[in-house]
Amino acid sequence: MLGIVGHVARKEIRQILRDRRSLALILVMPIVLTFLFGKALETGELRNIPSVILNQDSSPESNVIVTAFSTYDEVQIQGEVKTTEEAQELLAQGKVKAAIIIPQGFMQKIEAGEDAQLSLLLDGTDNNSAPIVEGVAQQVIQRYNAERAIRGLWARGVRPDRGRRLIQPVFVQTEIRYNPGLRYLGYVMPGVIGLTLQLLTVMLMAVSITREREKGTLDQIMVTPIRRSELILGKLTPYLGVSLLNVVTILFVADRWFNVPVRERLPLLLGLCVLFVLTSLATGLLISAVSRSQFQAIQIAVFYVLPVFMLSGAYAPIEAIPETIRPVSYLFPLMYFCRAVRAVTLRGAGFFLVWRDLAVLSGFSLVLLYWAVLSFKKRVA
Repeated sequence: MLGIVGHVARKEIRQILRDRRSLALILVMPIVLTFLFGKALETGELRNIPSVILNQDSSPESNVIVTAFSTYDEVQIQGEVKTTEEAQELLAQGKVKAAIIIPQGFMQKIEAGEDAQLSLLLDGTDNNSAPIVEGVAQQVIQRYNAERAIRGLWARGVRPDRGRRLIQPVFVQTEIRYNPGLRYLGYVMPGVIGLTLQLLTVMLMAVSITREREKGTLDQIMVTPIRRSELILGKLTPYLGVSLLNVVTILFVADRWFNVPVRERLPLLLGLCVLFVLTSLATGLLISAVSRSQFQAIQIAVFYVLPVFMLSGAYAPIEAIPETIRPVSYLFPLMYFCRAVRAVTLRGAGFFLVWRDLAVLSGFSLVLLYWAVLSFKKRVA
């Protein structure tokens, strides 16, 4: 059996080497995709959200608040407007995402001991920027209230440090472990690695057998005593070797360029990547076995990759997925891969903390390979 598998593998290797452009694409594309996705998601935070100020009060107190907004990187004050209608027009045109309105009589209400209101007009079409601007406004007002109250206590002869304790008797002390800088890239990099590997491996394997059908070489294979399992393994072996080379280059880019801690847990990460690559290759083989043309195989592969991209928890926790469709996430190997890689790279987890995900990935690879063997029929399409 090994000899027959070797013959099929050598034939497939010659096919890969013959198309040098495709080979170069296979080797270079993982590095390019990892770099581009990583750079695109490196911060994960919105900054410089375009905003305008409508200061209808023009008092010293309102000017203090306007200045405070300019100290936050999240908000970029592009200027002041004269009327509410002008601010609404800029929002409608999409030129700004927020308008901060300080109404007339703002300072008078504060001095009279009445409630003074700061108004926000936010662009709800962008559900990311709106809560960020609102959070900045809350911080500005909270800081303004505290500083004003402390000044009032100081004027009454109360020491500033004592005044702060009277105003803010309770403090929150936060300790963030495993990802102290809250780097978004640290969370999404396993998804970047997994999606890059899966995109290439599924597409490559999806056209392997259908290519034989379209070229007519499957007829020649039919007259040989080769078994389905031998043909499948022979097809898989060369692409597994190429994919392992991709794994090494991708992990190198993640470690050296994006400072993802790979070297500390390299053997375990390699094991996770190998198992995940096997599941992706097996998925591509299954698609190839049930397809009758390369075009059909590519279509099925795309329809498989798109739900994986959205539902696997690669870029957001699966808890954010509605409960009605969340069970679908557990059908994708990428979900278990991302969970295990995050545990290894962020929490420094060892084998005994991720063995369940390793076992699930192993099960996926065996089931999908067996399914691909059963689905392949030694007959002309």
